[in-house]
Amino acid sequence: MTATNESFGKLYSKRIQFHIDAVTALPLPKRSPKVPTAYVSVKISDIKDHLKTGVVKGQNPTWQQNLSPTRINENSEVVFEVKHRSIWPKPSTSRVAVTDPYPLSTLLEMQGGNTFKTNIELPLHAAITTNASGKQMAGSLSVNIRELTSIETAKICCEMAERKSSELQRIDSQNGPVVPQIQKTPEHLTV
Repeated sequence: MTATNESFGKLYSKRIQFHIDAVTALPLPKRSPKVPTAYVSVKISDIKDHLKTGVVKGQNPTWQQNLSPTRINENSEVVFEVKHRSIWPKPSTSRVAVTDPYPLSTLLEMQGGNTFKTNIELPLHAAITTNASGKQMAGSLSVNIRELTSIETAKICCEMAERKSSELQRIDSQNGPVVPQIQKTPEHLTV
């Protein structure tokens, strides 16, 4: 792959930061009447590692936590999972609720631009189903998806602009400069 193709490939991926705010109406963990000790795990379809929040106890946990910025392809699917961390009788984790998978492009559309002031509410489904009809609703996850500009993407955009400018200058030198034709109208004539 050439440097130019790599540059264009980087433009189609985005540098994203997920801000996990809160969960409302989280169901109780399996086999436990206690409130969950919860954290959010973000799974991205073409990335091996998961992003995770810290652990918070409660049925309406609040994190207000920024996760590490990550470069993600626009078509990558993103799934948010709320998990319960248990330490007794032995340390384990279990999935309590999950969102539907969303392409990154859809999440950015839902976010409505690069705004830091508003969150989107993603419906959560209980990890276990209680009836044959399918997914049980389990509250919502409040999240903010931020598209960050990096020095790297800014440099790529500048390089592309410089190439386009050079191309236009080359065309201009081949065809000669374009000189606008000025016509004098009666109001421009002086007596």
